[in-house]
Amino acid sequence: MESAPPLSLPQTSKTRLQVRFCETDLMGIVHHANYLTYFEAARVDFIHRRGVSYDLWVKEGVHLPVVETSLRYRKPARFDEVIVVESTVVEISRVTVKFQYRIVRDADLLVEGMTLLACVGNNMAPRRIPEPIANVFKSPELVEVAPIIP
Repeated sequence: MESAPPLSLPQTSKTRLQVRFCETDLMGIVHHANYLTYFEAARVDFIHRRGVSYDLWVKEGVHLPVVETSLRYRKPARFDEVIVVESTVVEISRVTVKFQYRIVRDADLLVEGMTLLACVGNNMAPRRIPEPIANVFKSPELVEVAPIIP
Protein backbone atom coordinates (compact mmCIF):
# COMPACT_ATOMS: atom_id res chain seq x y z
CA MET A 1 0.00 0.00 0.00
CA GLU A 2 1.37 3.39 -1.04
CA SER A 3 1.37 6.08 1.63
CA ALA A 4 0.12 9.59 0.96
CA PRO A 5 2.78 12.26 0.38
CA PRO A 6 3.53 14.47 3.38
CA LEU A 7 1.62 17.72 3.78
CA SER A 8 4.22 20.17 5.00
CA LEU A 9 5.88 23.51 4.31
CA PRO A 10 7.80 24.80 2.58
CA GLN A 11 6.83 23.55 -0.87
CA THR A 12 8.59 24.90 -3.97
CA SER A 13 7.95 24.80 -7.71
CA LYS A 14 10.10 26.12 -10.55
CA THR A 15 8.48 27.76 -13.57
CA ARG A 16 10.43 28.48 -16.74
CA LEU A 17 9.45 31.64 -18.62
CA GLN A 18 10.83 33.32 -21.71
CA VAL A 19 11.01 37.11 -21.60
CA ARG A 20 8.78 38.61 -24.29
CA PHE A 21 9.60 41.82 -26.15
CA CYS A 22 6.43 43.53 -24.83
CA GLU A 23 7.71 43.06 -21.26
CA THR A 24 10.85 45.13 -21.83
CA ASP A 25 11.63 48.81 -21.89
CA LEU A 26 13.59 50.78 -24.52
CA MET A 27 16.83 49.30 -23.16
CA GLY A 28 15.59 45.72 -23.71
CA ILE A 29 15.39 45.17 -19.94
CA VAL A 30 12.31 43.73 -18.26
CA HIS A 31 10.18 46.57 -16.87
CA HIS A 32 10.08 46.30 -13.09
CA ALA A 33 6.27 45.85 -12.90
CA ASN A 34 6.42 42.71 -15.04
CA TYR A 35 8.09 40.74 -12.27
CA LEU A 36 4.73 40.76 -10.47
CA THR A 37 3.23 39.14 -13.58
CA TYR A 38 5.96 36.51 -13.43
CA PHE A 39 5.08 35.87 -9.77
CA GLU A 40 1.43 35.37 -10.77
CA ALA A 41 2.32 32.96 -13.57
CA ALA A 42 4.45 30.99 -11.10
CA ARG A 43 1.63 30.85 -8.51
CA VAL A 44 -0.81 29.48 -11.08
CA ASP A 45 1.82 26.97 -12.24
CA PHE A 46 2.46 25.99 -8.59
CA ILE A 47 -1.22 25.07 -8.27
CA HIS A 48 -1.35 23.30 -11.67
CA ARG A 49 1.66 21.19 -10.70
CA ARG A 50 -0.44 19.88 -7.84
CA GLY A 51 -3.24 18.82 -10.15
CA VAL A 52 -5.61 21.72 -9.51
CA SER A 53 -6.96 24.57 -11.62
CA TYR A 54 -7.39 27.87 -9.79
CA ASP A 55 -10.57 28.33 -11.84
CA LEU A 56 -12.13 25.45 -9.89
CA TRP A 57 -11.63 27.34 -6.63
CA VAL A 58 -13.17 30.49 -8.15
CA LYS A 59 -16.25 28.48 -9.18
CA GLU A 60 -16.51 27.37 -5.54
CA GLY A 61 -16.45 30.99 -4.36
CA VAL A 62 -12.85 30.98 -3.10
CA HIS A 63 -10.62 33.84 -4.25
CA LEU A 64 -7.02 34.58 -3.28
CA PRO A 65 -6.22 38.23 -4.09
CA VAL A 66 -2.76 39.64 -3.41
CA VAL A 67 -2.91 41.96 -0.40
CA GLU A 68 0.81 42.63 0.05
CA THR A 69 3.91 42.30 -2.08
CA SER A 70 7.59 43.17 -2.05
CA LEU A 71 10.39 42.86 -4.59
CA ARG A 72 14.13 43.30 -4.46
CA TYR A 73 15.88 43.73 -7.78
CA ARG A 74 19.39 42.28 -8.08
CA LYS A 75 20.15 42.04 -11.82
CA PRO A 76 18.10 42.75 -14.96
CA ALA A 77 16.44 40.17 -17.18
CA ARG A 78 16.45 40.90 -20.91
CA PHE A 79 14.35 40.16 -23.96
CA ASP A 80 14.33 36.52 -25.10
CA GLU A 81 16.16 35.18 -22.04
CA VAL A 82 14.80 32.12 -20.29
CA ILE A 83 14.31 32.75 -16.59
CA VAL A 84 13.16 30.47 -13.81
CA VAL A 85 10.73 31.62 -11.13
CA GLU A 86 11.10 29.59 -7.93
CA SER A 87 7.85 29.95 -5.97
CA THR A 88 7.73 28.69 -2.40
CA VAL A 89 4.80 28.60 -0.01
CA VAL A 90 6.35 29.50 3.32
CA GLU A 91 3.33 30.21 5.52
CA ILE A 92 -0.37 29.44 5.70
CA SER A 93 -2.63 30.97 8.33
CA ARG A 94 -6.39 30.63 8.71
CA VAL A 95 -6.99 33.24 5.98
CA THR A 96 -3.64 33.94 4.24
CA VAL A 97 -0.99 32.22 2.14
CA LYS A 98 2.52 33.64 1.85
CA PHE A 99 4.72 32.93 -1.17
CA GLN A 100 8.40 33.77 -1.53
CA TYR A 101 10.02 33.98 -4.96
CA ARG A 102 13.45 33.87 -6.53
CA ILE A 103 13.87 34.67 -10.20
CA VAL A 104 17.08 33.27 -11.62
CA ARG A 105 18.87 33.06 -14.95
CA ASP A 106 21.39 30.25 -14.93
CA ALA A 107 23.30 30.86 -11.66
CA ASP A 108 22.39 34.57 -11.40
CA LEU A 109 19.81 35.75 -8.88
CA LEU A 110 17.77 38.47 -10.60
CA VAL A 111 14.88 39.22 -8.25
CA GLU A 112 13.64 38.15 -4.82
CA GLY A 113 10.12 38.81 -3.66
CA MET A 114 7.07 37.93 -1.64
CA THR A 115 3.30 37.98 -2.01
CA LEU A 116 0.69 37.60 0.69
CA LEU A 117 -2.68 36.35 -0.52
CA ALA A 118 -5.88 36.62 1.51
CA CYS A 119 -8.75 34.19 1.15
CA VAL A 120 -12.08 35.90 0.41
CA GLY A 121 -15.49 34.77 -0.78
CA ASN A 122 -17.58 36.09 -3.66
CA ASN A 123 -18.64 38.97 -1.38
CA MET A 124 -14.92 39.89 -0.97
CA ALA A 125 -15.18 39.36 2.81
CA PRO A 126 -12.33 37.41 4.43
CA ARG A 127 -12.99 33.72 4.95
CA ARG A 128 -11.11 30.74 6.29
CA ILE A 129 -9.04 28.87 3.71
CA PRO A 130 -10.85 25.57 3.15
CA GLU A 131 -8.74 22.63 4.35
CA PRO A 132 -8.54 20.95 0.91
CA ILE A 133 -7.13 24.19 -0.55
CA ALA A 134 -4.65 24.62 2.32
CA ASN A 135 -3.54 21.04 1.68
CA VAL A 136 -2.80 21.83 -1.97
CA PHE A 137 -0.31 24.50 -0.84
CA LYS A 138 1.34 21.97 1.52
CA SER A 139 1.54 19.17 -1.06
CA PRO A 140 4.47 18.12 -3.24
CA GLU A 141 4.26 18.42 -7.01
CA LEU A 142 2.43 15.81 -9.05
CA VAL A 143 3.90 17.15 -12.31
CA GLU A 144 7.65 17.74 -12.29
CA VAL A 145 8.36 19.64 -15.51
CA ALA A 146 6.31 22.40 -17.15
CA PRO A 147 6.94 23.84 -20.59
CA ILE A 148 8.37 27.31 -21.10
CA ILE A 149 5.51 29.77 -20.87
CA PRO A 150 5.85 32.29 -23.74
